[in-house]
Amino acid sequence: MDRVLFGDNQFFGVNHMSEEKARQQLVRFKDTAAIIEVLDIAYDMGIRTFMCTTHDRIGEVCDHMRADRARYRNFIYYPCMPYAHKYANS
Repeated sequence: MDRVLFGDNQFFGVNHMSEEKARQQLVRFKDTAAIIEVLDIAYDMGIRTFMCTTHDRIGEVCDHMRADRARYRNFIYYPCMPYAHKYANS
C-alpha cells in the first residue's frame, strides 16, 4: 500500500474540521474539471493512489481517466464502501 493516499472528501464538501471550509470546497469543486486539475497535480507529484467514495460525480472523474488510459495507467483506485446509514436514512 502506498504511504500517501489521496481522498475525495474535499471535492464533495466534506471537512471534519470546519463546516465553513467544507462549504468553500463544495463551491470550488462544483465543476469536475477542478477536481481533475487537483488530481493531475497530485499525480504529477507522484501520488498514484486515489481513495474515492460512491459519490455520484466520481463516475465523471473515472470517465475522464478512462478516456486517457495512457496518462493514468499507474493510477490506483481504492473505492470506499458506502455508509450503511446513508441508505438506511434514504
